[in-house]
Amino acid sequence: MIIEIPIHDLKTPPALKLPERCINCGKAKDENLGITLSMGVQKRDKPAMLQISVPMCKTCADKERSIAKVTLVPFLIAGFIIGVIVFVPVTLISPEGTTSQTISLPFVLGGSAGLVAGIIGGTVVEIFVKLLAVPFYGKLITRRPLTIFGFFTETDQLIGLSANFSREKKLVQLEFENDEIAREFVQLNPLEKK
Repeated sequence: MIIEIPIHDLKTPPALKLPERCINCGKAKDENLGITLSMGVQKRDKPAMLQISVPMCKTCADKERSIAKVTLVPFLIAGFIIGVIVFVPVTLISPEGTTSQTISLPFVLGGSAGLVAGIIGGTVVEIFVKLLAVPFYGKLITRRPLTIFGFFTETDQLIGLSANFSREKKLVQLEFENDEIAREFVQLNPLEKK
């Protein structure tokens, strides 16, 4: 279920409350994890942030902490291996320059080719590992941005909850995997109806 929350004042985002049970499975809460979205403005020389304290049971919290095993780790390891595999031959077959400006040309070409191939290869491996992990982590794992794109998006995800901020629309979109928790969220927070 997707819930949209308008942000009228970016410097003072609303304090959102979640039900006091696990956001993913609905069991009793053992701990809180956090979601933080930057509002893109400053308030008293500090960035304005929307912070949401997300209750989770121990099992789901441990699962969330291990999510890097299917996103970041495959991307880095596969990217590094593919990057090295491409770097070596490109460096060896590239012509070496004769001036001080072109003497390192093989390393520049090899590094560039290795970086591009590593990013592409790491991303492909990450996509494949994510698809294999859907039964264990839930369907929201496939909606998480790929590692390379995660650096450029205004989103934050936990197992069972995804938050996306659109600065142009001044709108936060929360996507709950558990519809019952989403209905409780609506009851706890006075939201405007469209």
